[in-house]
Amino acid sequence: MAEELVSETTPLLKPTCDPPTELLSRDTDKKDEFSWNKITRRQKFLFICMGLINFGACTCFSLLSPFFPTEAQKKGATQTEIGFIFGVYELVIFVSSPVFGNFIAKIGAKFMFVTGIMVCGACTILFGNLNAGPDGTTFVVMCFVVRSVEALGCSAFVTSLFAIVAYEFPAYSTTVIGSLETFSGLGLMVGPPLGGALYELGGFGLPFFVLGSMVLVTGLSVAAVMPNVDQGQKPYEGSVLTLLKSPLVLVTLLIILASSSALGYLDPTLADHLAQFKLKTWVVGFIFLIAPAVYAITAPVWGWLGDTKGLTLWMIGIGTFFSAFAVLFLGPAPFLPFIPDALYINIISLVLLGLLVGCALIPTFKALILGANSLGMPDDLSTSGKVSGLFNAGFSLGSFVGPTAGGALVEHYGFPWASSGCAALLAVSGILFSIYIFFIMQKPPASLPGSLKDFQNESKNINDTASHAIVVMNGDVKDERTGTLRSANLMHDVNVFS
Repeated sequence: MAEELVSETTPLLKPTCDPPTELLSRDTDKKDEFSWNKITRRQKFLFICMGLINFGACTCFSLLSPFFPTEAQKKGATQTEIGFIFGVYELVIFVSSPVFGNFIAKIGAKFMFVTGIMVCGACTILFGNLNAGPDGTTFVVMCFVVRSVEALGCSAFVTSLFAIVAYEFPAYSTTVIGSLETFSGLGLMVGPPLGGALYELGGFGLPFFVLGSMVLVTGLSVAAVMPNVDQGQKPYEGSVLTLLKSPLVLVTLLIILASSSALGYLDPTLADHLAQFKLKTWVVGFIFLIAPAVYAITAPVWGWLGDTKGLTLWMIGIGTFFSAFAVLFLGPAPFLPFIPDALYINIISLVLLGLLVGCALIPTFKALILGANSLGMPDDLSTSGKVSGLFNAGFSLGSFVGPTAGGALVEHYGFPWASSGCAALLAVSGILFSIYIFFIMQKPPASLPGSLKDFQNESKNINDTASHAIVVMNGDVKDERTGTLRSANLMHDVNVFS
């Protein structure tokens, strides 16, 4: 039996709770660059599976935009009801993501991922049959139900996806997330034109039948080839709400909310703003693609900078603050009379918005992980799931609030002032984040957090009693005097041997 002696003065436990200044230095440390040749075959399989699923699910999500409002009106739905059919998707994700994140270690990451995408595919096919049902209230209720269940599936697979990325690619999580966002952006761009073309070819049901079937086939393939993701140990018992104790998590959540609101704000408002230029419909469609396209193309670059250059926190603060100017120019804001309301200004603003929001949004997941570590939460699948659930909840809330509040603000105050309000939210969140990172977080802590104190006291008590030989045998700590065994795996990521 393999045995290894531990010195009497060797700490059995080491604290995992890092003070803020140490977290900041950890973020600014430069790391090796991400390379396809450096990752394992298992990681390559995971990346390909997640990329294909991201593309298919986002295509299904966006395909109904060109034709569903018209078809729903024919079935007796009001404009308000149609808006809520679209909005309920993000609302359900906001509510359910923290729940899925909290239980991912118990449910299983692969099971949650595959089941979620299968539910998405099945609901997409089912949605294509709703036009055959009764008109009026029945049609609206069935749309709500199917769309809500589809959102539950999306919430499950997206939450597990981000958790898997953080757990399997700890050194390159921001780069991988940025690359996967490219697949998502391509799906969101391809969905509307592909859905419109299939609608013209075969009517209401064909887009849902074709793309839903593709997602189901992809899900079955992923279930067959995707390796299991299992941390193999007892998960951290804290809840998602534990993360809210970290100031870094709170200011990062505000950034996520503001950035996703800015992107969603344009969905119901930009077309009316562009009407003054008397553009053809297909031109307006291409202008809508500018910000998402720039975001999708540059996302891997921002991820690479965050992982390899140690610029995660800098990128979040700077990207959020300067994206406010892009929205101001888009209005243009009434207090900027020297900015002309010209088409080229709108195009430049959309390019800058996609670029800067990507700079701010892509590194936020890593910032949430750093916030979780500052609370003493271990780097395991359970923590990654909780962080993923909170991230998705914040993003979905912004995606719901942006179009809803944006439409109301434009209706009452006009597009220039509404854009100014959106810009103010971005600027304030960027300033608050920067103040915390560069002024408050830099200060050494006056005292250690209570959880760290307790942990260190526990470590001291254990070490004080170790005045005799201790032997590690097959992962257990054996007291040679009493003959008792204690588990050496008290916490994940804690080294028994210093």
